[in-house]
Amino acid sequence: MYSSLSALSLYSNSLSFLQWVYVNFLRPAKNLKRYRSWALITRPIDGISKAFTFQLARKGLNLILVGHNPDKLKDVLNAVLAKYGKTQIKTVMVDFTGDLEDGVKRIQETIEGLDVGLLINNVGISYLYAWFFHEVDSELLRGT
Repeated sequence: MYSSLSALSLYSNSLSFLQWVYVNFLRPAKNLKRYRSWALITRPIDGISKAFTFQLARKGLNLILVGHNPDKLKDVLNAVLAKYGKTQIKTVMVDFTGDLEDGVKRIQETIEGLDVGLLINNVGISYLYAWFFHEVDSELLRGT
């Protein structure tokens, strides 16, 4: 009886280990294009948001880069195009500490007619709990 319990435990642990190996090393990557062909990234000028920008371009997505510094956005745009020349990129200047209504209007005008499926939001707005972007009311966005 002891040996059958040991064998069952060994079998269970082996399956868990094999599942971990599959998930971490063998599972194919997600096809991000199935989420649509455009991604919108806020503040893509450094850190993790810049890394997201390059990874999404590497996966073949077109990019909408939203930020407040035109020179830094241009630098990122040029770097992405130099590495992934087929990527289409649009930029939108928005100061998230200023007039959000004007910025949101510019973003809406830019994405109109585009097949946007991913949002990488890296600006410093936080909420009491996790919300989908489309569920956040405008008063909360304005901080009032």
